Amino acid sequence: MRIETNEDLAAAKMRLARRTHESLAQFIVSLAFDTGPAGEQVRTFIVGEDIELTAASLKQRIEQLRDLEPRGFEKRFGDLVAQRLHYMLDAIETQVLPTNAQFAFDLLVLLIEHDGDAMENSGDYDYCVAVALRRAAELVAKTAQTLPEARVKQTLEQLVAEDGYGTRGSLRAMVDAQWPDVNRR
Repeated sequence: MRIETNEDLAAAKMRLARRTHESLAQFIVSLAFDTGPAGEQVRTFIVGEDIELTAASLKQRIEQLRDLEPRGFEKRFGDLVAQRLHYMLDAIETQVLPTNAQFAFDLLVLLIEHDGDAMENSGDYDYCVAVALRRAAELVAKTAQTLPEARVKQTLEQLVAEDGYGTRGSLRAMVDAQWPDVNRR
């Protein structure tokens, strides 16, 4: 079965809705053994009802960005890095943000702080990694609306000032729009 259209997606959801909870749980657990980005995402999903375990899982995954190394000769390694980022952002947006905006903000800041690690491993897929980092900035903006302004402003100013890879332009635009009187370093 291919899922290429909205109709394909709807048909897939209907098929899965007919499955038993047990068969779905067994299938999901089988994916947890995958050593790549999908397995990481499944393991985070499994602990999703516990916000602290979910945040800890995501924090560990984000910090592992600095230790990523291609196994053998992986031409698409940078694509896997981008995929990892998008999976982490999905989990932050769907599992953490609805429950705890502060945890979500802290995880997004940590992810953005690791933009250099992601870019260093992006290879020919630097555009895909940059798209994921722009998405992270958009989620920061969404999350920041519910948090104390002073802390958000200070954190974002620091992130913008430390943009060593040129990936934080959308954050800079957000800071400039929100606080136009801020002096830049």
